[in-house]
Amino acid sequence: MKNFKRLFSSAVCLLLCSVILLLAGCNEQRVAEQPYELPGELDKLQTTCVAENERYSLIWNAEKSCVILFDKATEYEWSYVPEDSMNDSYDYSVEGAGDSANVHPRIKSPVLVQYFMTSNFQEDETNAYAMSISKDNFTVSAVENGLEMMLYFDDRGFAVPVRFTLNDKGVDVSVDPTKIQENEIYNVYGITLAPFFCSVSNKNASKDDYYLFTPSGSGAIISPVVDNTKDAPVVLSDYVYGQDANVTMFENKANAETVRMPMYGAVNGDKGVCAIIKSGAENAKVTTTIAHKLTGYSHVTADFTIRGCQEVVQNLFTATTVKAKLYADAFTPENITVGYYPLYGEDASYVGMAETYRDYLTETGYLKNEKSNDSLLNLKLFGGIETKEFHFGIPSDAMLVATTLDQAYNIIKDVKDRTGLNNINANLIGFGQSGNDIGTVAGNYEIGGDFGDEDDLKKIIKYSNANGVNLFMNFDMVRFSKSGGGVSTAFGKADAANGSYTTLNYYSLSLRTKEPTLRSYYLVARTKLSEVATNIKDVAAEWKLPGISLDSLTSISYSDYSEEKYYSRAFFDDQVKGIMSKYNADGYKLAGSDANAFAAAFCSHVYDVPMQSSKHRSYSYDVPAYQIVFKGLVSMSGSSANLSTDDRVNFLKAVESGSGLTYSLIGEYDTNLITSAQNVFYGSVYWDNTIERGARENIEAAVKEYKDLFNKVNGAKIVDHKIINEDVRMTVYDNGTTVYVNYGTEEFVDGDVTVAAQNFTVKGA
Repeated sequence: MKNFKRLFSSAVCLLLCSVILLLAGCNEQRVAEQPYELPGELDKLQTTCVAENERYSLIWNAEKSCVILFDKATEYEWSYVPEDSMNDSYDYSVEGAGDSANVHPRIKSPVLVQYFMTSNFQEDETNAYAMSISKDNFTVSAVENGLEMMLYFDDRGFAVPVRFTLNDKGVDVSVDPTKIQENEIYNVYGITLAPFFCSVSNKNASKDDYYLFTPSGSGAIISPVVDNTKDAPVVLSDYVYGQDANVTMFENKANAETVRMPMYGAVNGDKGVCAIIKSGAENAKVTTTIAHKLTGYSHVTADFTIRGCQEVVQNLFTATTVKAKLYADAFTPENITVGYYPLYGEDASYVGMAETYRDYLTETGYLKNEKSNDSLLNLKLFGGIETKEFHFGIPSDAMLVATTLDQAYNIIKDVKDRTGLNNINANLIGFGQSGNDIGTVAGNYEIGGDFGDEDDLKKIIKYSNANGVNLFMNFDMVRFSKSGGGVSTAFGKADAANGSYTTLNYYSLSLRTKEPTLRSYYLVARTKLSEVATNIKDVAAEWKLPGISLDSLTSISYSDYSEEKYYSRAFFDDQVKGIMSKYNADGYKLAGSDANAFAAAFCSHVYDVPMQSSKHRSYSYDVPAYQIVFKGLVSMSGSSANLSTDDRVNFLKAVESGSGLTYSLIGEYDTNLITSAQNVFYGSVYWDNTIERGARENIEAAVKEYKDLFNKVNGAKIVDHKIINEDVRMTVYDNGTTVYVNYGTEEFVDGDVTVAAQNFTVKGA
């Protein structure tokens, strides 16, 4: 019997391996673009300054085999190797406990490399110091304004070029994936740049002025704590701009805030580093490792996926499932680059990091340095959803209307009359042929007949133009499930890494699994996005729309493997920038929702900006870094107050960052709306005369309470923000206004500052 069991187990293992190889078979093994070859001579520079500007010198230190950024003003040396690890050894244990130990090789590594075996797709990771530098298998050569290390991993048969380039305010570290060498046994799929440039020693754990910053949602700071009861560190990883939307998901693992800004950093007392992902952000993850005892550090870094993949599932027998990854046949063509910017004194903070990133967006032309005209009140009006009607038992498509265009007109007019505001944003969402559901691309560029007609829309436009209302109409130009509008389900879909296309699904909010009752959808091929954008512009011109809303385009990023230049989401930010800048040039105001940083910069208003982090238990505090970056330059509002679980906290979050208020509204409620996969209908009726209840009263009360403060900080930038205690925050604006917000249940008193429970106080200006 035992022999039989062994034979059966061996047979199953063999079958599983065969299935994995069969699944992988659709990706033919290719010859490396750059075949691996270890040179006979490995030339290296001697210790020298390779680049210099007024503030910094970039130095190759041959003795320590590392690159140093020397600050002439402070005479401080910066490197991807932390200061106290520049020596051969140091005491990295918790203060007062333990002896000195050798520095872990990962700490001295300019890159970490993730790779897989081509025979069985088993993944692994290695570091450059242990596998290349310590073995003297590398070269160092001078390049324009910097140097390049070619790191040869001879045991694995691949080589990675790492370039260091001096910039005006720091140093850029980059890798050109197309120059990576590899053999047919091991293939590289990921690179981690300068993993310990932004780090905090475990010796400084639990100190208030030593922390990491991660851009989760609005932003979060992590004050590392060493847990002596656990050996393994806490590792958190978030995709920049969210996970690649063109990858199959078999479950929605979490309802968490997304990383919208490609930046992170670390603070060590009066010094800090801001890291900005300058290229390749679309294929990056921000990874935070907390209290790693083996290395002696907590650190935050960028992991880049330079070879995309698609996960496939094969069912064997009754309850046996095999998952395998199918990798793309080539690397992303886009360089991966992170810029590191030293910060000192008061600038060594999350505020200083946000200001550094804001300056970067301005200097690179993404963000105009022009004062924004912020909107206190921002409305989202939803049309309806698709449903089924039955005639003699035969089903047919129908529209379940929540708001007609005539009702939308009446809501906008009533809000305007009751609040007296002169700058209201109103966004018409789901008034196309598919309503709020995903159907033909951009609603087929038509008004759904159940909502009204073109004359009804023009009535709203005329009123809005004459009464200080900024009107937008939303177009989903990315997702579709039906052919139409110039995009076909046969030929208009984005390709996945395995050469097929990805079928996407709605997910159950409670079970986080696929919603079987709702139809699947696809992503528009990236080669067709410009065509769809032109079609939207044409219909907007015909209707004389003053504003266009691009909720899906501004909050997404995705790959398309039909063309190599779109592998691993490459250049998605540039593509969106091109589309949105053309709209701006033609005089259209643009609105976005939960917008990625590269898209927010081109919006007249951004709805649903992140107001908190993903709330991981290892995060110490949420901070409004997103708002610090964009406040005063882009009009913003948070998530809908009437849909939030705690509308008072929602209100105070807006007050803390000077953001506008958002309300999601419909004209009338139908119990059948509960079948929608979107949670925008419950609690969104503007006013129900039969019960004399609705969002109207809350809108009036919130506007009245917030109006004076909002007018004071309209167009102002945030210049400082402080966490006073667990419940109280302070925000300072460049016009001298200071706002204190108390989220707690008890009054806060400090000198001449008194803030009532769950309230705010204004000082200055």
